[in-house]
Amino acid sequence: MKHVRRLVVILLAAVLGVTAMAPQAVAARGIFLYYEPDGGLGIVDPDDDWCYQLGYTVRELNNDTNRTAFLFADDSCLGGPFTSIPPHSTFPAPDSTLSVVFHRGSNSCCMTIRNLPDSARKAKTTRHCTH
Repeated sequence: MKHVRRLVVILLAAVLGVTAMAPQAVAARGIFLYYEPDGGLGIVDPDDDWCYQLGYTVRELNNDTNRTAFLFADDSCLGGPFTSIPPHSTFPAPDSTLSVVFHRGSNSCCMTIRNLPDSARKAKTTRHCTH
């Protein structure tokens, strides 16, 4: 009986340890709206660190998610972001091609960006750091 009790305690500790180390969900909650001359489009519950291409006719951006949205002046999220949109705020879009990455926190110093190249079906991961 003593050995069974010890085994139960060890198994319980192992289960609690694995549960405590489980990663948090990697998706924002909410919707990111971007408006073009023809109307609005949205990204619902966007994944963290995924490069979303918005195009070049975007006029206004509305970040109604719980993540900071980092805007890039190209369609592949290369280089550093030129601005960020805090959660639950609106931003007038510049006249350029845009892409956006959602990232936990407001520090864009280093982000791992996942995107899907046109020529492949496998996601490509790149690390971007700005100083």
